[in-house]
Amino acid sequence: MTAIPNCLMIPCPRPTATRRLVVFPHAGGGANFYRAWGERFGPDVEVWIVQYPGRESRMAEPFVSDLDELVGEISAGLRATGNGPGNTALFGHSMGATIAYETALALAGGLPLDALFVSARRAPGSGPVSEARARPRTDEEILAVLRQHGGTPMEIFDQPLARELFLPVLRNDYLLLDSYRPEVGRPLLDIPIIALSGRQDSSVEAESVMGWGRFTTAEFHSHALDGGHFYLVPQVDRVVELVRAHLRDYPLVGKASMRWNA
Repeated sequence: MTAIPNCLMIPCPRPTATRRLVVFPHAGGGANFYRAWGERFGPDVEVWIVQYPGRESRMAEPFVSDLDELVGEISAGLRATGNGPGNTALFGHSMGATIAYETALALAGGLPLDALFVSARRAPGSGPVSEARARPRTDEEILAVLRQHGGTPMEIFDQPLARELFLPVLRNDYLLLDSYRPEVGRPLLDIPIIALSGRQDSSVEAESVMGWGRFTTAEFHSHALDGGHFYLVPQVDRVVELVRAHLRDYPLVGKASMRWNA
C-alpha cells in the first residue's frame, strides 16, 4: 500500500470503499474536527482529512501562510496516493473551500475528480474585496471574526494558554486568506460544484454562494441549511446525506445549471 503523507489522515479506513472524500478544514481548524465523519459516511466512502502544518499531529512543523505552497503540498500528496480507494471528491469548509478549489485546479488533468463541495465560502471574486494585508491580523481582529461566525466558546480566550495555542494558528490562516488573490483567466473546472451554506451565516451572502456556478462547465447545485457559519455541526447528518446523494448521482448529466435548493 502507498504510504500516506503527513498532510493527510484516514480516521476510519474502509477497505471496501469505492470512493474517497478528501475534507479540507476551516481557518484555525485541524483534522480532528472532522474525525467522526469517517464513520458517518459508511463502508463505501473512505474519508481522508487534510492536516495543515502547525497544528495537532503537525504542531512541530512551521506554519505555511502561502496558499500556493500549501496547495502544492496537498496536491502532491494526493497524486502520490493515486486515486485512493476509488473515485475522488473534495469537500472544503470556509477557508477549506478555497484550498479545495485551488487543489482541484492543481489536480486537473492529473488525478480524476468526481466533484467539488464548497461550504460556507464566497466564490472567488465575490463579495467585498479588501486590499492585501501587509501584516497579520491583531488578536482583536481575529476574535471579532470568531464572534461573527459563532460556534466558538469565546470564554476560552480568557485563558492565557488557550490564546497562546490557538491565536497563532488563526493568525496564520487569516493571513493566508487575506493574501489570496485568484488569478484571472484560469480554465474552468469540468467537474460538478456543489455549494452548501448556512441560511443565518451573515458572512456569506446567498448571491456570492451562487457565484461558484461560474467556475465549472459541469453541473452546479446549491443547498442552504438552517444555521450560521458552522451550520454543518448541528446539521452534520443532513450534510452527509447531501454529499452521499450527489456522489451517487455522479456523473451528472445535462447542461450546467444554477439553482438554489432547499
